[in-house]
Order: sequence, then structure tokens, then C-alpha cells
Amino acid sequence: MRGIWRRRTLLPAVILTISLAACSGGGTPEPAPVAATKGAQGAPAAPAAPRLTRDDAQEALDRYLATDDVLRAGGDLRMALEQVRDGQSAITSAAYRSTVLQPPRYRWRPTGLIVPRLDAPPYWFTAVVEREARSATLGATATRTSTRTAGAPDPAAARSAVLTLMKQDDDARWQLSFASLLYPGDKLPEPALDADGYATALSSRDESIEITPQLMAPLHATVAEEGAKGFSAALIAPDTHTTGYSTEITEKRDQAKDVGLGYDSIFSATQSPIFAWRTRGGGGVVCYPLTRTTTYSARLPSAPWIVVPPDARWAIGDPAVAKELRIVETQQYVSVVPPRATHGAARVIAYDGAVTRVTGR
Repeated sequence: MRGIWRRRTLLPAVILTISLAACSGGGTPEPAPVAATKGAQGAPAAPAAPRLTRDDAQEALDRYLATDDVLRAGGDLRMALEQVRDGQSAITSAAYRSTVLQPPRYRWRPTGLIVPRLDAPPYWFTAVVEREARSATLGATATRTSTRTAGAPDPAAARSAVLTLMKQDDDARWQLSFASLLYPGDKLPEPALDADGYATALSSRDESIEITPQLMAPLHATVAEEGAKGFSAALIAPDTHTTGYSTEITEKRDQAKDVGLGYDSIFSATQSPIFAWRTRGGGGVVCYPLTRTTTYSARLPSAPWIVVPPDARWAIGDPAVAKELRIVETQQYVSVVPPRATHGAARVIAYDGAVTRVTGR
């Protein structure tokens, strides 16, 4: 892509949070649009300089990455949780607790920065960062999520991460709100830029793209559960993390039934913020979280004990339970949504997640 992705000469984009109404609960209000004023000749004057500059964002990113590594090296979960918010709080807690306070550590190389034009809080920006696991922690990353399958990317390999940091007001600290990993070979499309080099914001209800940002998470959840036969399947492209989930659920439900177990797996939107901006082609990029809740239950007296997956045992301590097992995953996605006039399907380009809560009896 063009020079917008170089470290210190990056062009900004606007990132917005949305409220998902009944599907996802509340959210953070969107920033008000910046109004242009008229100059002496009656022509609109340039908008006021944003209170969040690219230098501010770069400094905040550098500080966060350096602090995160120090805290991971020391296993300081309490301080680590002060650096994160929203879905990242649960994911960070799981990273520490599942490794007995020895979480994976990474080397980071920032390659892109997307900064909003904001003149009032809350503030946020997104960075694209190359992430590579340090050799001492390769084993710790191997079982982080329950959705990895044969042929999945090597967790130790360098990956492009999409990170969104935000702070609620002028006195708050920057915290990581969202993090995902681009699929190998994929990249974020270039943002649409205005005359001043700022990207175009997408409101939560923007109807110029095929799926409004506020509906991306609930529609993804529907496709994950219903698969290619669901009513919303045509809106989101087939993928391991979309229709592939439905195939997995059907297979596991049949396997469980054969031995007297019940199985169900439900996806849902959350109350965490969603961030969206327009691309150069008129489409949009939407970053959003989902929660997956998987339940196994004994239906017959002859049913076997329920085996706890290896990546979930850190949270429960037992290799198997007798009556019911419930596993909650926090997942984070980035999707590219085409312009409405094209009638194309949204495409997932990034995913990351972790088992964040487990109960059993």
C-alpha cells in the first residue's frame, strides 16, 4: 500500500464505537462531526486541528507495547489488567492465568497507524503491528484458543496484528480495547481520505455499505450458528470462522448424541465497542467482538464423563466433569464490507480469541 502505513508518516482514519441495541447492549457514544467555519471570503475554513494527533497516537502505542512486554515478563496480572479494557480484559486475564502468570511474550514492529480526527473524548486509534513470538514462549501460545485446527497458522510465526487503543477522556490512560490477527496474506484495505488526509467515519447505522456496523456482529453470530442455509448466509462470505462453525457444531452435536450427551454452541454480540471506517473503494472496515458459549451436558445415565478440552483445563482444574461443562470464548474479528451498490458479501480478514471462562459440575 501507499505511504500511509509507514511508521512515522502515516495517514489517519476515523474509528468509531457503536451501540448494538438489543443484540449487544450499550456502547460508547459516537463523536460529533466536526463543523467547518467560514473564512473571510465566505469559503469554508479548514477544520480545527484534532486533539489526538498522529504523534500522540504513536507515542501511546509505543508506550503500551513496551509496558505490556515488561508486565508479561514479570507476570504482573494486576497491572496488566489496568492496561486493557472491554474484551481485552478477559483475554489478558486468560493469557496470564492459563500459563501460571507466564504469558506469551512478543516482539512488535509497528507498520501502520490509523488515527481519528477527534476534537473531544473519547479518543481512539488503530495500529497494524507485526507480532512475533519470543522463542521462550512458543509453547505457551500453542493452545491458546479452542478453535485452531489442523492446517491453522503456526502460532509462533510472525503475524500482522490489528490493535485498537482508546481512552475515555482527557484524564484517562490509553488502554487496549481490541486486538485481532490478520489472516496470512490478507491486509487492511486503504482508508478513504478527505482533503486534509483524514479518513471518513462510518456511523453505527451507516447504510452506504452492505451491512451497517451495528449489525455486523449479530449477523456474523447468525451465520456461525446457521451456516450456509441461514437467512443471512449470503451477506457474509463462507469461512472457517463463519459457516465453518455451523459445520463443526452439527458434527459435534451428532457425536455427543451418540454417547448420550447434549451439545450446543451459541454465538452472541457483546457490549464492547465496535470500530468502523470507510475504505477507498467505498466499502468499510468493521472491527467487532463476539462471545461463543459451548455447553456439554449428560442426557442419559449411561453418558460418559465429559472431557474438558486441554486449553480449558486451566480454568477448572479437572480433566473431566460428570454432568455439565460450559466453555466461554471471547473472539475478536475484522471484516471488510463492500459498498451497498455492489451487493457483495462481507469478508472476515482477521480473527483472534481465547477461552476466557469455564464452569463444570
